[in-house]
Amino acid sequence: MLILFINKFYPSPEKNIHRNSFFSFLESFKHYLKMVQNELKQERQKSYHANMKNLVFKTFFLTFVFIVAHSLMIEDCRSQWVQQYTGTTANLYCIKFINKNTGWSCGEGMLLKTTNSGANWNIVALPVNKPLQRVFPLDSNVVYVVGMFETIIKTTNGGINWQVIRDGVVPQNSYLCCHFINKNTGWISGGGEQKILKTTNGGVSFDSIVTNTYGFIEDIYFRDSLTGLYCDNNGAVRKTTNGGYNWFSINIPVGAYYYFFRNFSFINSQKGWLSTSSRKVFTTTDFGSNWDSISNIPNGSYGIHNIFFSSVNTGWAVGEGYLIFKSTNSGYNWFSQPGNGGHSIFFANDSVGWEVANLGKIFHTTNSGGLVWISSISESVEYFSLNQNYPNPFNASTNISYDIPKDVFVTIKIYEISGREIKTLVNEYIRAGRYIIGFNASGLSSGIYFCKIIAGNYIETKRMVLIK
Repeated sequence: MLILFINKFYPSPEKNIHRNSFFSFLESFKHYLKMVQNELKQERQKSYHANMKNLVFKTFFLTFVFIVAHSLMIEDCRSQWVQQYTGTTANLYCIKFINKNTGWSCGEGMLLKTTNSGANWNIVALPVNKPLQRVFPLDSNVVYVVGMFETIIKTTNGGINWQVIRDGVVPQNSYLCCHFINKNTGWISGGGEQKILKTTNGGVSFDSIVTNTYGFIEDIYFRDSLTGLYCDNNGAVRKTTNGGYNWFSINIPVGAYYYFFRNFSFINSQKGWLSTSSRKVFTTTDFGSNWDSISNIPNGSYGIHNIFFSSVNTGWAVGEGYLIFKSTNSGYNWFSQPGNGGHSIFFANDSVGWEVANLGKIFHTTNSGGLVWISSISESVEYFSLNQNYPNPFNASTNISYDIPKDVFVTIKIYEISGREIKTLVNEYIRAGRYIIGFNASGLSSGIYFCKIIAGNYIETKRMVLIK
């Protein structure tokens, strides 16, 4: 029975559990069982019946505590962003999922689909070859995609066949955003003519609605058939209550500054957030009638491209630079996760999410991202190597790359100049390949630190400079 219990809660190492943690647990547990066995022999020599119940209870309780504590340690070690193989180097601009398994991503003449959480991404054959800006899946069958040069395409069978709704040639008229409340009713907009297209018959026909915006409409969102919002790149946020036919300006505390608004993220019919390129975050509790300025995302001089909240407290933001940002208090404060600058981020819940970036990169987490980000790049390497971290010197976060020419147990640790160990970044048996790992030093003071790798007989150390 005990063996069955262990097998249930500690499956084989192939199931994403660090091998070293698993085997160290078994060794510790074997030692622990020997101790219990010796204690049992001693108890038999005393009053067997009086003490057996107490000993059995103590054994069960301590075993339970031991397993739970060790599970938590393993779970903490596994918190990370992992790069998924996409088969393309095209820049990716948008990612959406309808559940934890089925999702889509679009970009420069490229559309990808997965049905297994991104373990496999399939390149979808399309009837157009243009930069695609937004993908909007409604269910497993109906998906709309919009893009540059007045591009609108649609599938009703999960991407097997595509209907070209519009395929323009005018460079300045491009569609940057869309939102559909069902398979028939939706709105599409972007730049050029400053118009919003509305359809109620699945794209067979559109009403062309002239807006009074002076910029490109970056995002549009409707909570029902009547009430919606749009934001542009010239400081305007507007609202409609009649299905998009008339729009009025919203009171938003921007002062004299014309913000480049990026996108909305709503978790229900009232509560939402609005991001800006300049890192300012706004929130509303009445579906955009009023907005409060609540924070600035600490991304230095880099801009923000996209924000996403999975619940009232938990949200993420991505943009330029090397970091992913997370909030756990409704957007009032943000902390960084080492990662890759991106264009779009999406979470199926508070733990499972994806981020897309340039060069066909998609990153995935099942543990909210954590503090460690690992990218496994499918390249054959010939020699062991630990490369210099980049950037260096760095402020808060940096990336460390290393090459492993064969399957081997790898340990990477960070040390202070005094030699005191600070953090273990890698401590597991890994496959051959080229890897990039992120290191977050937000809790450390400025100074010189050392990164040391041990991979079989290979040992190397690099100096890192943290400047705050």
